[in-house]
Amino acid sequence: MVWKELFMSRARAQAIRTKASCRPLGRRFLGGNLGVLARVMTLFGLLVLGACSATTSTIKTSPAVKVVDGAASNNLKATSYPLHWNPSRPLSLYTVADEYISQMSLDEELGQLIIGAFTDTTYNANNAAMVQQEGIGGMLLYTANMTSKTQTTNLVATAQAHAQIPMLVLTDEEGGYVDRLQQFYGWRPSATDIGASGSTTYAQQQGYQTGKDMAVLGFNADFAPDVDVQLVAGPDQVTRTFGTTPDGVTKMAGAYLTGMQSAGVAVCLKHFPGLGAATIDAHLGLPVIKRTRDQIEAVELAPYRNLIATGQVQMVMTTDLLMPALDPTLPAELSPAIITGVLRQELGFDGVVITDALYMDGISKKWSEATAGVMAIEAGDDMLVGAFSPSSVSWMIDALKTAISDGAITKARIDDSVRRILTLKMRMGLLPIPIGVAPVPPLGSMSTHVVDGPVALPPQQ
Repeated sequence: MVWKELFMSRARAQAIRTKASCRPLGRRFLGGNLGVLARVMTLFGLLVLGACSATTSTIKTSPAVKVVDGAASNNLKATSYPLHWNPSRPLSLYTVADEYISQMSLDEELGQLIIGAFTDTTYNANNAAMVQQEGIGGMLLYTANMTSKTQTTNLVATAQAHAQIPMLVLTDEEGGYVDRLQQFYGWRPSATDIGASGSTTYAQQQGYQTGKDMAVLGFNADFAPDVDVQLVAGPDQVTRTFGTTPDGVTKMAGAYLTGMQSAGVAVCLKHFPGLGAATIDAHLGLPVIKRTRDQIEAVELAPYRNLIATGQVQMVMTTDLLMPALDPTLPAELSPAIITGVLRQELGFDGVVITDALYMDGISKKWSEATAGVMAIEAGDDMLVGAFSPSSVSWMIDALKTAISDGAITKARIDDSVRRILTLKMRMGLLPIPIGVAPVPPLGSMSTHVVDGPVALPPQQ
């Protein structure tokens, strides 16, 4: 995702803020109960205490108190539900995620679906409201948000300190043409440079170094690598692709993601189902890719299929393009046939699916961001990119609530997305995991160890 550097115009932002009705700070999150994290961890702390005395314990809540074998907590959310705790069968991350969900309001759940783009270099009122009032699940920074390493680190730390649930902290750090951190670390080789080296060792080292540099600043996830297979010399392929064959892209991108996740930064493959044959800029219009289903299966989808099969892929970014062979009417990121049918069912991906920016022209010329957000969730996406103010976050959340009340989206569908998001956050170490849960491998555990040291130069051609 490349924003035409980098912020919406101040005039447009102000117009949106003026048009939207203001919500008092705290409508969603400052209600007097413990935060979601405290509520759930108190619950699980009590569960562990109670688990020793019985094979199966049932925990129920009353409006005032939660009791487990004599232990009580008076500040948990006042809802009643049974939890069956069986110590002979380890808890899974999904089980823990369901406990988080049981302690969350609908507003809190819907906030987790939004990635908000920050609009300043400071934790200003606009950014604070997105984090504290709307409870966004992720924050997105661009070059214009970052003036120094210290400023960036402080901005991220301040935002995370105010988040009810720790956020994904993201940027697009690809190297080459899309290099948000160049002012701090200097030139970084592009995907095309890395692919041309022919060295998976070099690719892995570059991924590791990039992840390490990002982690120092507080980033925990990257909208990279780009796994489009370049088929034409289009605007979205300039230095951004690892190669012109699916095998080459799979090999080099796979090594790169292995290195990055070894540094503790989660990757997000993009741009599903593939921009490699696009001849127009997806930011300025809707690319139409007229290739056959067999061609798409063999080329565009191959890197996704191969990399998802490794079990390392945590996130996939969808994009706005029209592939008539997969769906003749809807852009990919809004298409149930493509997101649920191809990505979820055919390729078996059950990680977090994130939209590209919903303000891009291929979407925004036909749908509002709020409407597109509803369509994306209906299609099978989990997180929405495009909001840059508390007002725009509110529009998305309110549109989703309307869709739920109208029956267009079920609460269970929202739970599915939040479950995946919270599970990812536990895998990343952002959320604590209670005693009794089966051990969770580190994010880069499937990766070959990358030696911490100078990044090697590519082999001479």
